[in-house]
Amino acid sequence: MTIPATGALPGERRGYVQCGDRQVHYREQGSGPVVLLMHQAPWASIQYRRVMPLIAAAGFRAVAPDLPGHGLSDPLAEPTIEGFATLLPPLLDALGAASAAIVGQHGGALVAGRMAAAYPDRVVALAMDNAPLYTSERRAQRQAAIDESQSVAADGSHLLDRWSLVRRIAEPDWSAETVHVSVLTYFANGPTREHGHHAAARYDFSSDLVRIACPTLVVAGLTDPVFSSGRQLIERRPDWGYTELPGGAVMLLERPAAWCAAILPFLNTHLGVPQKLALDLH
Repeated sequence: MTIPATGALPGERRGYVQCGDRQVHYREQGSGPVVLLMHQAPWASIQYRRVMPLIAAAGFRAVAPDLPGHGLSDPLAEPTIEGFATLLPPLLDALGAASAAIVGQHGGALVAGRMAAAYPDRVVALAMDNAPLYTSERRAQRQAAIDESQSVAADGSHLLDRWSLVRRIAEPDWSAETVHVSVLTYFANGPTREHGHHAAARYDFSSDLVRIACPTLVVAGLTDPVFSSGRQLIERRPDWGYTELPGGAVMLLERPAAWCAAILPFLNTHLGVPQKLALDLH
């Protein structure tokens, strides 16, 4: 299947859930047990567009929300990982799902982990792709380094500046299309504050580790900046599963079949759906 960078996918459904006075937007594909997909900052649910059709084809109902302040979801007054996670039970209720497996990447993995820790009866399995496990000193450094400005320049130079920044800090195998979508998604979140990185940098995930009771898979990307966190998580929780991928965050978009090959067997084991998809890893 050819998956366009933007626009509706064949079979994709979109909707909103009212959470108090805020709306949360989500996209979904497929039917069967629900798999929630938590994106990283500053992306939105569009980050999972390459893998959602594969997850759906494997017999699952793939649901990717835009976290508050991202994509088409309303922001929180104060963005926090805890606040993001509180909106997921109402989303499950709206979907008619008592529970779900949950998958997250980077800051989205922190949201997924928080969901599993705070609402154990709603999460049957957890997969965390390059979840950062920061010390207090590293969290302070991350907070100090965040550029929250999403201001728009009259001459459009903000787009080129962001493009240049992404090319400088991202993995070199990001395609032009991936950089393009990342730039557009970043400015769609503005114009005043970048919510997700701020929330992730302040969050102490270590306090939740002992509270997570469901089957858990840790995914670590060899080229990802937080690769070492995967080993640290397993040292803290040796009962969890662990796997490594050859790339980092970009694998969701550039190598979706290889990413799914790491995730789908875990989901199948704990959700009990026969895997129908033959994945080409080459």
